[in-house]
Amino acid sequence: MKLAITAAALSLAAAENPFDAPKFCHDLDCPSFTTRTTASDLEVRTYDTLKWASTDVEADSVTDAGGIAFGRLFGYLSGANTESKKIDMTSPVLNYIQPGSGPNCNNTFTVSFFVPWEYQTEEGPPAPTAEDVYIETKELGEFAVSSYGGFAKDDDVIQAAEALTEDIEDDKEVDYDESKGGSYIFAAYDSPYTLMNRHNEDWIGVTDA
Repeated sequence: MKLAITAAALSLAAAENPFDAPKFCHDLDCPSFTTRTTASDLEVRTYDTLKWASTDVEADSVTDAGGIAFGRLFGYLSGANTESKKIDMTSPVLNYIQPGSGPNCNNTFTVSFFVPWEYQTEEGPPAPTAEDVYIETKELGEFAVSSYGGFAKDDDVIQAAEALTEDIEDDKEVDYDESKGGSYIFAAYDSPYTLMNRHNEDWIGVTDA
């Protein structure tokens, strides 16, 4: 059963993991959400407001942005923070994709690691020492979600987003959230060394119809 996280949980000195995460999180700390399925079998999740470590990258591909961002964020986990602490890896890696305004413009990617549950407190985790990494509280909200396997390349991510957009347009219970301005999220759950049973997702913001 998925549990919504209350403000009381975030006020603990050291928060405990209250979320029964799905198997594709691989026993790593994972952001909490509730889920439902519409009559047309569209998966809709509502994510809780939680802390993430993030960095911004301008690039022309998910692959390029991910490579740059992963190095920055993994450095933070490895001790590039004000307490020189090693912080546990979590799941998923979020790639918030804001398409460029023209055909020759780079996309803007905000790539984020979920902050482990022990730091989901008012104090939060140790602050990054790198100027291009920051801690933010994401009010993610509601998303339609599609899942797919394999080593996701840019074409796979784009095609999944296009198919999910069509599913949203055909659904009677939700509408595309136009306030998000064409942005969407690619969520990656596996390390590069995982060869089988890989799990990827695209998330597109929705509102109730």
